[in-house]
Amino acid sequence: MRTTRGKPTLDRSLEGEPALATAMATALQALEQADRVTHGFHTYPAGLNPDAARDLLALFPGDSLHDPFCGGGTVLVEGLLAGRRVHGRDLSPIAQLVARSRTRVASPEVLTQLRATARRLADVAKFAQTMPPGPILSVVGDWYEPHVLAELEALRVGVRDAQVLDEARWLLWATFSSIVVKASFRASDTSSRREVHARPPETTAILFHKKSRELGRRLEALAAAVPAGTPVADVGWGDARQAPDIAPVDLILTSPPYPSVYDYLAVQDLRAAWMDVGLAERQEIGPRRAFQELGSREAWRQWQADTHTWTRAVASRLRPGGHLVVVIGDGLVEEGTVPTWETTRAAAEAAGLRFRASASLARPDPVRRATRWEHALAFTRP
Repeated sequence: MRTTRGKPTLDRSLEGEPALATAMATALQALEQADRVTHGFHTYPAGLNPDAARDLLALFPGDSLHDPFCGGGTVLVEGLLAGRRVHGRDLSPIAQLVARSRTRVASPEVLTQLRATARRLADVAKFAQTMPPGPILSVVGDWYEPHVLAELEALRVGVRDAQVLDEARWLLWATFSSIVVKASFRASDTSSRREVHARPPETTAILFHKKSRELGRRLEALAAAVPAGTPVADVGWGDARQAPDIAPVDLILTSPPYPSVYDYLAVQDLRAAWMDVGLAERQEIGPRRAFQELGSREAWRQWQADTHTWTRAVASRLRPGGHLVVVIGDGLVEEGTVPTWETTRAAAEAAGLRFRASASLARPDPVRRATRWEHALAFTRP
């Protein structure tokens, strides 16, 4: 996840309204990864720090919120906790699944079905011997021990065929998705490095059951914390470059893809194979792959064009006096930095928005042995 844990601020730069810029910088400096309500369930790459999302939300009061790059739903959860009507869109079906599961104020009946079904499926999976079908096995086979493959296949079929409410099935799929990488030889959600280790038989099934109980507890905490009368979260598919199918909102708070940092969709290949969902990788904005295939200059040009397109699209759904707040970091390629502040501001102003303030923080990037800047920029619709 995109967090600031272990990444001290080396420098900072403020622009625009001094008080607002300072408050935004303070929000970005959140150091710990909050684990309240559903935030800690299901790892998801490049998530905004929950405390940063909460504090940025508080700077821009209103009753409605949209995140066109919702990812795992961090901003949406904080919007619900603030009692707002929230909308989230994403290209990735995995992101949609995770965001929906994290934002669901589930009924006792649904949570009972989640827990009971997960326990039953885990008991069956402990004794599984059937391998996944060929199309799935061809993608995932090298990433798991044979008995783990069999346990995951039993869980997959069990979730697919369970006689439960649709909402309970979403939560079972989210539980399944949450263990797919943990049970594999993959080093992490964002690394394809192979780390072979022994996973004892039955432990994958047990992990599934434990994660279902964890999700149930977290959803109960969410339900208790969301103010009465808060509308149900609206989460679904959406390309940010197209105007979203929502009513005008007071705030759009989002963290779009950092250029040349991740292949955000491709890192979900194991989950996509297991759950038979397509990944529209060629629609992705600013993936690392594009900078490798097209070259830095052409990929940067495309990222700039996409930034202008999505900014214009979402700005059309801002109420007069509403705000667009963008959290974006610079990219790094062999030739140097891929700057994002200037393009983000130019795109917002070209869309008719007025710049209010920005806060930029410099932090160390130990993987690339460099310093990278992260920015929060705020604009308003006159």
